[in-house]
Amino acid sequence: MPAPNLRPLVVDLDGTLCRTDTLWETFFAAWRRRWWLPLAVPLWLLRGRSAFKRQLASMALPDFPSLPWNTAVVDALRDARAAGRTTVLATAADDLVAQACAAELGLFDRVIASDGIRNLKAHTKAERLVPLFGEQGFDYIGDSRADLAVWPHAAQRFTVSSLLPAGGQRLPGTPAAGGVGRWLKLLRVRHWVKNVLVFVAPLAAHQWAVAASWHATLLTFAAFCAVCSSIYVVNDLFDLASDRAHPSKRRRPLAAGDLQLAPAALASGALLAGGLVLAWFAGWAAVAVIGAYVLVNAGYTSWLKRLPVYDVFCLAGLYTLRIVAGAVAVGVPLSAWLAAFSVFAFLSLALLKRAADIDRLAPDQALPGRGYTGRDAAFVNGFGVGSAIAACLVLALYVASDQVSTLYGDPLWLWGMVAVVLLWLARMWRLAMAGLMDDDPVLFATRDAVSWGCALATGVCVVLAV
Repeated sequence: MPAPNLRPLVVDLDGTLCRTDTLWETFFAAWRRRWWLPLAVPLWLLRGRSAFKRQLASMALPDFPSLPWNTAVVDALRDARAAGRTTVLATAADDLVAQACAAELGLFDRVIASDGIRNLKAHTKAERLVPLFGEQGFDYIGDSRADLAVWPHAAQRFTVSSLLPAGGQRLPGTPAAGGVGRWLKLLRVRHWVKNVLVFVAPLAAHQWAVAASWHATLLTFAAFCAVCSSIYVVNDLFDLASDRAHPSKRRRPLAAGDLQLAPAALASGALLAGGLVLAWFAGWAAVAVIGAYVLVNAGYTSWLKRLPVYDVFCLAGLYTLRIVAGAVAVGVPLSAWLAAFSVFAFLSLALLKRAADIDRLAPDQALPGRGYTGRDAAFVNGFGVGSAIAACLVLALYVASDQVSTLYGDPLWLWGMVAVVLLWLARMWRLAMAGLMDDDPVLFATRDAVSWGCALATGVCVVLAV
């Protein structure tokens, strides 16, 4: 056995040196360019896993500078090179990906990877390393069950995961991965508050005493929660590179490498299927609206989010679809007044979200993953404030209409609701222009005492009007 100071240090890539999976990174990088990619994947897999990896790598590569590297493994490599030891990257990733990773870090003397014919994983990797360095002739850092075939042949065995090899140890300084908290953050459970919009139409139609309406609306709410979480995960998978360039989004679980991409993708599919099943119990009309919501989101994720103006109109439509879903679930007609108010109000909130992002930019700086620059601040702010005023004008015209007098006993109280909504929107835009708004204004409102007070005052006005 070579002396410890002479043994090569061999490091795995996916999940070890890189806290994410480069195969999935490559897949989504290629899918962003070619929408038909999932249809071709089964055919490519018939040629073998290594050939499949080469096909993907030849189409697109991840953004290597932004990948979440494991700092503990990087430090171990630097220490090994400083001691004069040979450092080796041995990975089942395709050679094109492995060479690019090695070039990005500049810490390896040799790269061993899949070559389009042979998939260098598990026993195949061990069969390649032992003839090169000898039995017990190298140290190895890994993370997964595939590394169980390699660790027994290594002199020192290190892991960066909870999987501990026999006679091995956890590499010091390795960050913990997984955890319920990270999954809740990935699924954006806090964003479920947006789905209470499905209750707006039934309540506006005075359905609050009908048990069947509550049952259908609650099912629709649960369906939207599942489907929205599924879509949030898909958005994160497609936006990995741009999220890592964002000052706050880079801390999202997938962008930071705190959760692996494959389980996240599987969870997204399961949530989508579960949401559609729940919607079916609410009625076929609810399924149709949620299906439309999914299709619009697909267009938003694939290209609309990168088109200025179109993106905020799309976001406003997605919010409005929640109200439509509540209406069709209980079988009440959607008021033209409610639809008009919703479009203007949600357009203002969508622009408010963009205003918060643009506020951090220099005039010539581009917003990652979007089509805006810092010079768009005046347009976004002006258009957003105008939309807020239009929403309040629609609400005021509704309160002054003859329709209100037939629905409410004392409609005069509804003018207080108009004043409160106008006050709330004006304050939100003032905070955004002052640089005090979060990335998501709706979530900001859920933590804002003044917003809660405005919501309470609006409810009181409606109750007094009834």
